[in-house]
Amino acid sequence: MANLHAGGYEQGRNDGFNKGKEDGYAKGLEDAKTLLDNPPLNEISLKWRELHCAEQIAPHFGSSVVLNDRKMECLKETFKSVIWKLEVTANGRTHPMILKIFKAPIIDQKLIELNMYRKAVSVIPDLMPAIYFTVEGINGDDVWVFMEYVPQLKGQVIFTPDYFDRIIPSLAKLHALTYNNNFYSKWEVFEEWLPRYEGEPLSSERVKHHEKTLEYLEKAKDHPELKQRLGSFYNDLKGILKKGPIYFPELIQAGKSIIHNDLQTPNMGCHNVAEPNWSIKFLDWEGARFSPCWFDMFNLVGVFFAYRKDWRADEDLVIERCSNLYAAEMLKYGISFDRSPIQLYKMAYLQRVLERGLYHQLLWGVDGAKPAHLLDVYAEKIKVWGKELGLY
Repeated sequence: MANLHAGGYEQGRNDGFNKGKEDGYAKGLEDAKTLLDNPPLNEISLKWRELHCAEQIAPHFGSSVVLNDRKMECLKETFKSVIWKLEVTANGRTHPMILKIFKAPIIDQKLIELNMYRKAVSVIPDLMPAIYFTVEGINGDDVWVFMEYVPQLKGQVIFTPDYFDRIIPSLAKLHALTYNNNFYSKWEVFEEWLPRYEGEPLSSERVKHHEKTLEYLEKAKDHPELKQRLGSFYNDLKGILKKGPIYFPELIQAGKSIIHNDLQTPNMGCHNVAEPNWSIKFLDWEGARFSPCWFDMFNLVGVFFAYRKDWRADEDLVIERCSNLYAAEMLKYGISFDRSPIQLYKMAYLQRVLERGLYHQLLWGVDGAKPAHLLDVYAEKIKVWGKELGLY
């Protein structure tokens, strides 16, 4: 009888253990499915609810807005900021959205870009992403900006110089809307934060770069490779630099505007690249300033050709076409230039190279911090165009 009881106990214990395993497995599956269907909310989702972002953003869509907590992608993170691509549902459709998180402290270039979104968007609304909602003081002093998602040109097209023709009308519009008196009529929007070409900080920086360029040009004499690359042009270049740091006052006289200052394809977005007339929106505004408007033509065209050896045979024809197109687009807004557009482009190119670009090439070449890939390109342009424009 004792053995019978023992056997029954053992069987009952095994049955209970197996039943517990089965129930535990079933409960685990159920919990896992629940977790998949309802993932724990991350910080963005929690802040979205805490700050009532849906209510703030709803007017931009004309309907209620729901954040898709499971569709978030970090596009880029640096020590300055984090960029997230989010997805919301509104009007029965899904819409992508950008959340840019500016990390504290908010100073220098971060402050410039943030103020472009907070303040300048009222002056150039069609040329920037729509800003849905800005909130400050997140996790201390971080600032979150929810904005329209605009696909970058990079990744949408294989870029060739023909595409300059589709960008320049939007660039001219940016410049025309903020050209000379148009800028100063909105002075209260910009006065406390946007750098100005002739203002104290940029003027001091220009003088410092000028002195450093002369210093590193002198050091280049003792660097065999750089001495060979500069060759017989060394003395002429030294004479040109002594005329700086402003080499072409004509550029200032031709007019100043808000310039973007970094016109690479990742920094330009467009919803309609399949159409002949693009509506460009400019992204990442940390380099913005009030400067000679022709500088952006160097930023757009000149920098492209500096890096793209495969297109340099077409450079002169493209410069002529683009310079004249830019002048024609500016004329649509009543803005004309006294000098040849091609001359103004070449002046802008040389001024930017002599006041900044050449310094970095010499610095990298002497110190070996980076390869001085563009030194030969810049030196050739200074040599040829400098002579044409009377610099030596």
